[in-house]
Amino acid sequence: MGRTGKAFIIFGALALAIAAMLSAYGFHGLAKTASPEQLDAWNWAIRMQSYHALGLLLIAILMNQLGRSLLFGLAGWLFILGIMLFSGSIYLVSLGAPEAIIEIAPAGGTSFMVGWILVAAGAWRAPTQ
Repeated sequence: MGRTGKAFIIFGALALAIAAMLSAYGFHGLAKTASPEQLDAWNWAIRMQSYHALGLLLIAILMNQLGRSLLFGLAGWLFILGIMLFSGSIYLVSLGAPEAIIEIAPAGGTSFMVGWILVAAGAWRAPTQ
């Protein structure tokens, strides 16, 4: 396995562990101070982080099975960027940061979408066995 695939597994696993921790905090700590809308946003950010962390694990597997591909590599880095921009901005605003920070969330969502398109393109271009 190459360095990029290994990095995606490490980041994906850690992002899933952090999602579990943030979920517990949202339920036990944040629920006492946050509005229902903030909690909904918090939980949505956790789900998106989890989906795309699992996506990173999938990409690492695809890279190992189908060969390293620039498209898979770019998709993984876009997932990481998306987690930071999308989920990160929602976490910050839910914790009381200025609302303006949420303006970067769409860039994270776009990163997720383009990443999945690159996964599809990478699979399409992979040699058939």
